[in-house]
Amino acid sequence: MELNEIREKILNIADTTIKYARDLNIPSAEAFVYNSLETSLSENKGKVDSRDGVVQGVGIRVAIGKQLGFSSCTGFSEKSIKEALRKAYAIAKASPKNPLFESFVSESKQSKDGILDHEVLHLTPEKLADKISELLYNVDKNDQRIIGVSVNVEKVVRGYAIGTTEGCLVSTLSTVFGGSAYAVVMKEGDRKTASEFVLSRKNEDISELGQKAVEKGFQHLGSKPFNVSEKLPIVLHPYTSSAFLTVPFMQSLSGAAYVEKRNPLGDKLGKKIADERFNLIDDGQIPESQSTVAIDGEGSPVGKTSIIEKGILKTFLFDRMYAKAANTETTANASRGGMMGGIAFENIPSVSPRKLVVEPVKKNLEEQIAEIDKGIYIEETPIGLFTANVITGDFSITSNNAFLIEKGERTLPLRSVSIAGNYYQVFENFISIGDDVLQSPWPLDAPAVSIANITVSG
Repeated sequence: MELNEIREKILNIADTTIKYARDLNIPSAEAFVYNSLETSLSENKGKVDSRDGVVQGVGIRVAIGKQLGFSSCTGFSEKSIKEALRKAYAIAKASPKNPLFESFVSESKQSKDGILDHEVLHLTPEKLADKISELLYNVDKNDQRIIGVSVNVEKVVRGYAIGTTEGCLVSTLSTVFGGSAYAVVMKEGDRKTASEFVLSRKNEDISELGQKAVEKGFQHLGSKPFNVSEKLPIVLHPYTSSAFLTVPFMQSLSGAAYVEKRNPLGDKLGKKIADERFNLIDDGQIPESQSTVAIDGEGSPVGKTSIIEKGILKTFLFDRMYAKAANTETTANASRGGMMGGIAFENIPSVSPRKLVVEPVKKNLEEQIAEIDKGIYIEETPIGLFTANVITGDFSITSNNAFLIEKGERTLPLRSVSIAGNYYQVFENFISIGDDVLQSPWPLDAPAVSIANITVSG
């Protein structure tokens, strides 16, 4: 099966589901048809685990005026789809009115899919196994410092289509290839871990990932304790910055939370919340991004939304229902499964970022390090990120892969250090926002950043 055949298949099922709804005299219905081909292989200490299969199903919403019902089915059989339609209809009849609901999408408009690579579709388990072999081949198996290297490769070819009784029939496809290596190294009792990854919409060469992860781990061997507690500037690698800055925006950009008065930034709309150099967008149309789709989870065309401009909070992110409640337009941020995942067709739409991007300013990672007299450089994602208090902004995280910066140079690798502060103060305390944005696996991509007045303890 080719990509165009997958698209045709899911569109036909969406259209057929809506015809079934009309046959059953259902007044208003929406069909979300999901099809995902997934293959994943991992190797750890000679043991290979593999997963290869298809995830497919239909999520159905039915509306009787403002009464809503939802049901789903696995697979695409006529019997299962009709049964899901009947269940959703029955649930709608028994449900209270939802005062925020207006209607399902009625127009067939869509944006671009992003890069689609036919090679990814045809990556068989055997070809992925060859990639694992190539990745491990470059790791020096005789180096006694290497405790182990675990690797993973995967391909996903995903698509969904949406049809409504109101006249919408649209679809989107994506191809994603990923590879990662996780290395454990040790010398004289000092044990360190490091990782490298590739995440792309295209088939990529990942043969160097294993050795790169090992070499990164070697750089942290010989670490020394940081035996003081003081306020210092920190510099974050772009991948670390992406993970770090994802946390405060997980809930605070939700238009649903804003309407329901549970958004921690709910009273900050139109106000300055960050350094004037800080600009944040949600961009669902970056061709290279794994998050790019042509439509959101309810059929609206995906675009680009400017959220923070020159430090000022301009808008939240909305789906159709919550946009109407906030007297604004949808930003096409309806998601199925949410930011942290879930089986798409088993979930009703919820508001979630597509791909947040901190716009680049100037100074790459090395230039930022060079301007710090004394500080800490954090290379890998810290532990405990998601324990931050998103209401108050307080965080306390741990880094096992940090360096001391002295007079503009990375010097000693450090043992575990604790880093504490407040996100809402961080936004005001940027020393530099870099120009080296990298595509990350997080919902947010950011450049390297330097932040002042962070409490660092050994």
